[in-house]
Amino acid sequence: MTTPADAVDGVASRPASAVRSWLAPPFTIVLFLMHPVTMLLRPGSQLGDPGIGWHLVTGRYIVEHGVVPDHEMFSFTIPGHPEVNFYWLFEALGALLVKAGGLPLYTVACMLVYAAIPVLLYRRMLRIGAGLVPAFLLTVVAYTVLLSHALARPHILSYLFFAVLIDVLDQYESGHRSARSLWWVPLLLMVWTNVHGGFVVGLGTLAVFAAVAAGHGVVTGDVAERRRAGVYGTLFVLALAATLINPRAWTLHVEVLGYLRMVSPKFFQEFRSPNFQSGGAAVQAFELLVLSLIVVLARGGRRLAWIECVLLVGLLHASLGSIRYMNLFAIVAAPIVAREVTPLCDAAWPRFQARMRRIAAEQAALRSPWLYFPAVSLVLVLLAATGRAGLPRNFDDLQLSRGAAEFIAAHPDRFARAFNTDNVGGALIYRFWPSMKVFVDDRVQVYGDDFIMNKYLAVLQLHPNWQAVLDEYGVTAAVVGGPRTRLATMLRAVPGWTVAYEDDRTAIFFRAGDRAPSPG
Repeated sequence: MTTPADAVDGVASRPASAVRSWLAPPFTIVLFLMHPVTMLLRPGSQLGDPGIGWHLVTGRYIVEHGVVPDHEMFSFTIPGHPEVNFYWLFEALGALLVKAGGLPLYTVACMLVYAAIPVLLYRRMLRIGAGLVPAFLLTVVAYTVLLSHALARPHILSYLFFAVLIDVLDQYESGHRSARSLWWVPLLLMVWTNVHGGFVVGLGTLAVFAAVAAGHGVVTGDVAERRRAGVYGTLFVLALAATLINPRAWTLHVEVLGYLRMVSPKFFQEFRSPNFQSGGAAVQAFELLVLSLIVVLARGGRRLAWIECVLLVGLLHASLGSIRYMNLFAIVAAPIVAREVTPLCDAAWPRFQARMRRIAAEQAALRSPWLYFPAVSLVLVLLAATGRAGLPRNFDDLQLSRGAAEFIAAHPDRFARAFNTDNVGGALIYRFWPSMKVFVDDRVQVYGDDFIMNKYLAVLQLHPNWQAVLDEYGVTAAVVGGPRTRLATMLRAVPGWTVAYEDDRTAIFFRAGDRAPSPG
């Protein structure tokens, strides 16, 4: 995981013996373990997203039938509706992991993917000139931001691939890589396209690098910059062609762009602007990162490269509009802040910083990461496979309570046409599909703005026509994730609805009288 080096910032490192080189613990393993330790202390937190259930069921369908579904299968409200799958490869791999070792193995695999991001950030910080202490501290800050979306879903690969892409392009920009060494970037985009719709961020990043280099070359007359613009432009064209290698070809791109233009996602928390008053540690770390960037730039350090300015401004703008983009901003901004803080630390504590550079040089010469990283990963996989990691084996009490799930299983005929809130949709699909289909889940791109805003949210937010919507779909029961929500309170008070089951996580209601007829 590290490359040997004889010196860092001109400070010679003492040669390491072969045994020490292979056995001395690398500092990066601490950063790698940050995420597994955090997640193991909070079992189930990675599975807390409502969409994980339908991802895994879709993957199981792909593995069993050998085909990626092109129509909606899980709901009774939009049956057979055309669907373009953004995640089929991730879903299939996830289903195979569950088949091999259950949800714990799947959870650990996602955990290890996410754990690699802080290591990549730290190594990039050292490479661009950050000191060991600033690099460590800014890696922790960036990781805290990353915790905002540390869930076992396909987006984790988008964050990892974005970190890899930024690092590789930055190495070429600084002369540490040749143009020929970028040959695999289109292959990265090809894989990215088949695991998550975030591949458009990768394409956008290549386009930005090309545009900035071209603009800088024209303004300054820099021939080398124009040459880089040509390399980036070629990479973009090749990567764009590579992204067409997916089950739906260019239709996937159209669908992803359409999804980004949708209005209804803005009604859900993860698509909203950061709440700086009650957004939690991740938003506080994001704010700290933004303020730190402002401070170090205000002190008049080195001038940022054009591409750094464009990426920082663009991603900060996106992050202030939606918390989903905070992670991308952190991946770009944290290394820059660490680099700019380092000269200030050098001036304030020269002897300490010199010592840290010697330690960093010694660490860079170690070969032990090639031993430690596989060993730690293997231990975590074995703990998961043998059931000793303490991770959930099902989704009970994560979104849908175990008692509610057992109640539904005992009365299947009452839930043929049940309304449910989106936060329990995935759990219902995972537990009961195909015998039970849902009213809605969190696949807003499948249901569309019209259904989400005029049907689902009409019920959830108790618009004047909310009961007419339930009548339209012949709803005879309701599964509400959140017994103290406004909807649950209203159903208790409205004539014709009775509480059938309730606990501190889920409330289930039955509609009185005969089952309403299905809509014609």
